[in-house]
Amino acid sequence: MNPVIRAQLRDFAKANSITAYSPEKQFEIYSIFSIMSGLLGENIDAYDVHLEGDEFGVDGITVVIQGEAVQTRAEAEEKLGAIQNASVEFIFFQSKTSTSFDYGEISKFFDAILGFFKGDLGGESDQVDDLIGAMDAVYENGVGKRNPKLSCYYVATGNYEEPVRIEKLRANFRGQLEELNIFDAKTITIEMVGARNLQQWYRAATSAVEVEIDFPRNVVMPSNGHVEEAYIGYIDAANLLKLYISKDADNKVVGINRAVFFDNIRDYDAKSKINRAIKDSVRVGGGAEFVFRNNGITVVSKNIDRTGDRFRLEDFQIVNGCQTSNVIFDLVYGDQGAEGSGDQSLVASIQVPFRLIGSRDDEFVSSIIVGTNRQNPVRDEQFWALRPFMKSFEEYCRSLDSEEIIYFERRDNQYRNQAIERTRVMQPSVLMKAVAACLLFQPQRAARDYRGILSEYENIIFLDDQDVRIYHAVAYLYYRLEFLWRNQRIESSYKTFRYYILAGIGLKLTNSTNVFSMKKGKLTAVAESLIETCKDEEVLKKAVEEVVGIVHERLKATGVTGQERIRDAIRSEGFASAFREKYAHPGASVKK
Repeated sequence: MNPVIRAQLRDFAKANSITAYSPEKQFEIYSIFSIMSGLLGENIDAYDVHLEGDEFGVDGITVVIQGEAVQTRAEAEEKLGAIQNASVEFIFFQSKTSTSFDYGEISKFFDAILGFFKGDLGGESDQVDDLIGAMDAVYENGVGKRNPKLSCYYVATGNYEEPVRIEKLRANFRGQLEELNIFDAKTITIEMVGARNLQQWYRAATSAVEVEIDFPRNVVMPSNGHVEEAYIGYIDAANLLKLYISKDADNKVVGINRAVFFDNIRDYDAKSKINRAIKDSVRVGGGAEFVFRNNGITVVSKNIDRTGDRFRLEDFQIVNGCQTSNVIFDLVYGDQGAEGSGDQSLVASIQVPFRLIGSRDDEFVSSIIVGTNRQNPVRDEQFWALRPFMKSFEEYCRSLDSEEIIYFERRDNQYRNQAIERTRVMQPSVLMKAVAACLLFQPQRAARDYRGILSEYENIIFLDDQDVRIYHAVAYLYYRLEFLWRNQRIESSYKTFRYYILAGIGLKLTNSTNVFSMKKGKLTAVAESLIETCKDEEVLKKAVEEVVGIVHERLKATGVTGQERIRDAIRSEGFASAFREKYAHPGASVKK
């Protein structure tokens, strides 16, 4: 194996608690992470994308709907039902530690992808069957304005030299995919990934985003106690593009780096009347009028190093200007991947209103994000994560000793450049699911309806005057379970019952009592008991076995078998009610 990749892999395995895996399995997850986070800018856990068995021809599959990975039919249906015309992408991975790009292995990879969509890959594993169910839901529920995007990545540790036989195989495979007529043909990606790309993308995924731009037409903005420095003016398209284009190891532009955008870049529609009109006006009359017709872009950077008119930005986000950024990318490089449709001569003529703000004050940055994005379709949990309680929760979790510390990621990729155990990073949506199961005792709804739970209980949970310790205890429990799974200390099959495990432990420690009605002293005691349970591995494993035993007992009593039927059963209110009854004392109830 390439020595640089070996060193990166060693660090990655330690940071992601997968040292118990074989080197081959570690490499598979590392490859997925490097591509998903470093190239595509997706904030999706590579461990969840990875297939745990020895499935034919493929190591990782994910179905991404509006930026979130779904793993089952129910999750896909819930996501598609919540968002009209949601963007959908299917991504496949196959990784080999060999330095060679093997024709036979690549052929198997292509056959596996075709088999996934034709149904021939069914039965390979429960994971694959669940993902096929998610795929079926996508096409059964309608794909909206655009057919799904498809991306396929075959990884080896050598350099890909484009041998004729493999290039012919790749061309034939592309033709087969296009003949299915179920994808957006312009966005089909089939990549052979080598060592140089892996190294570059891994560094991009684990380092602060850094770029240099020329911004000569700037005016210093008024001083502010929350801002180190700030500028307003306008910038040409060439420099603007430097902020968000993604390149491969050969410096070829391969797309947009989603990681630098706060708002939801997937809501961009290249074919909308407005965006088409903007592009047509530029192509016909040049870009001279663009600066007068556009509201511009706002960038917030934690560090700005200015030398004359050259600005070096580190750890920055484009907090407003998603549509503008996409339009300019399309004009210069082609409509979302349509080769030959771009015009790079336009970079000199297009000028864009531009605000550059240097600030390390998270609260002030949050106020900018809210102020510039309220009119945009940003995910609800992104704004929810900026609430004052979440700031307090983040600070508390981060202040604890090394054993109990949790890194609450209020903004996507907030901790990407820090050398920390990645398993301890928790996203807002994950916290909401864990709280829904462990404290609200709603395991049947936690995974697929956490937004509904948030809306229903918004006056009860995450309130500014609430004690953050009980929430930290739940987050820590979620982390400890994940740690045990990744280190193969509890059965991986128990993941199906993840939210019932959280609920069962919560029910037992609270005596099935509504924690939000408890007095402060009692609530503190519950939080401390939960932490102690988590710290004692044998006690925690015993608690997991107890909950799984109750679930299996209930499944046996109802005669439910088969993975799909089991998933349907545990999502029912009747099943959850019977489960809660096992823990409840006579007369006890859980009230909102």
